Amino acid sequence: MNSSNTDSMQPAKPKSRRLEPRIPRNSQLVLCCLDRQGGQRRFRALALDVSKNGILVQTEEAVPAGTIVYLQTASFTALGKASVRHCTQKGLRFRIGLYLPDRLTRAL
Repeated sequence: MNSSNTDSMQPAKPKSRRLEPRIPRNSQLVLCCLDRQGGQRRFRALALDVSKNGILVQTEEAVPAGTIVYLQTASFTALGKASVRHCTQKGLRFRIGLYLPDRLTRAL
């Protein structure tokens, strides 16, 4: 069997479903949200990449999908609000996909 035959039997890579390109980032952020008791939670996050309508962050805490979070820079400058689309554990950390309906995070 030659290698050209085995190459043709490989499954095709799925096309990306992304509507906008992702731009890599390495920016420190603070996420703020309310917990189930109505208390405020703050935790540090690392922005991994951004797009026109979203941002992927990494945190040490899980945040449930559907949660509204408020984004701030590490120096507590407000950037806007976002909703959590997904939260996936990766090792000891969590990758959180955020949807940003208001594009206030251009400074990232």
